[in-house]
Amino acid sequence: MAQESDEALKPRDYGKLLQKLDRPPSGLNWVRFIETDAPSTAKKILSFLYGGVTFTYQPSYAVIKDGIELGISRETAIATARKRGAPDGRLYNEQLIEAFYAHQAERNYQPTGSLQFNKELFRISRNLTVPISPLSVIRENGRFVPIFVCGWAELQLSEKQRRLYVTICEDAFLSLTDFQNSPAEFLFFQRPRKNQPREAEIWQRGDYKQLPDNDLSDCVETYLAAREIVRATLEAARERTSELRRGAPELEPSNTFDLFSGLEKID
Repeated sequence: MAQESDEALKPRDYGKLLQKLDRPPSGLNWVRFIETDAPSTAKKILSFLYGGVTFTYQPSYAVIKDGIELGISRETAIATARKRGAPDGRLYNEQLIEAFYAHQAERNYQPTGSLQFNKELFRISRNLTVPISPLSVIRENGRFVPIFVCGWAELQLSEKQRRLYVTICEDAFLSLTDFQNSPAEFLFFQRPRKNQPREAEIWQRGDYKQLPDNDLSDCVETYLAAREIVRATLEAARERTSELRRGAPELEPSNTFDLFSGLEKID
């Protein structure tokens, strides 16, 4: 069980990880967790909790929003983004901006200024919610058009996960009175192959059917069951780490677990 011992000895703040578990990420990041069963979903959640974030796409999101709403130029957007965020992420943010402006050359969003809207919530349970909001809402042809943007270079979502995403967006945001009869756009900019420019993949509202209520409930129940597996895993790992640091005797093999492949051993 060398792998398990190495995991247990890694310095981690399990209290913070447990707090993070109680704050589900927004939109697509939450959807990406949902697999066909609770143990597989739990592994995805653990990977997310343990993963180190070296950069975000917030710098490019901010200037893409200005590109849509205010019509700032590609050059201004890139120059602004280069001054923001972690250095490790500047090239990736610039690539996303380049891909957006290639799309904009065809789509031609007309500046309408910033339209205010609230971040809405998809409710998982009484105490758990997933934040849902577009990057921008514009007015076009007399109607509001919410625009959702994702910066991932790879869109590795199953058909069901795609349908789950549009379902929670409809439930939390697009069902609001102002948007019930609106078009909506979902913008993705994937890299088809290594060292190639990103390409736009655009979903229009209605391109993917919403999940029926029973399938949506199954996804929520799978996540909630997985969350309890993860909670038990983190609490057991925290206890084991404390015992090892106190110099406690090695636990019996029957009581140990592998954080990523031995979830079935958690009661």
